[in-house]
Amino acid sequence: IFITDDPDASVDIPSLPGQRRWGVNKLESFLGPLVQKGLSSVILFGVPFKCEKDHRGTPADDPEGPVIQAIRKIRSLFPALYIAC
Repeated sequence: IFITDDPDASVDIPSLPGQRRWGVNKLESFLGPLVQKGLSSVILFGVPFKCEKDHRGTPADDPEGPVIQAIRKIRSLFPALYIAC
C-alpha cells in the first residue's frame, strides 16, 4: 500500500495503473472489505511529500510521517493484520 502524508488522499498513480496513494483517513474504507475477505498482511511504502529527504532516509521513521501514522491506524482498526514496511 502506498501511503502519503495527505491524510485524506486517494490518488491514482499514473505510472502504476490500478494503484493508488492512500492517506491514513482512507485506510479503513480501503482495507475493511479486504480484511473481511481474508486479507492477513500488508506492506507499506511511504510516499512523503511534506518532508526534507536525505541520503539516509531519516524521515522514514518520523513519528508524524505517513508510514508510522498508517501503522498506528491499521493496528487500531485491524489488530490481527500483519504489517510489513
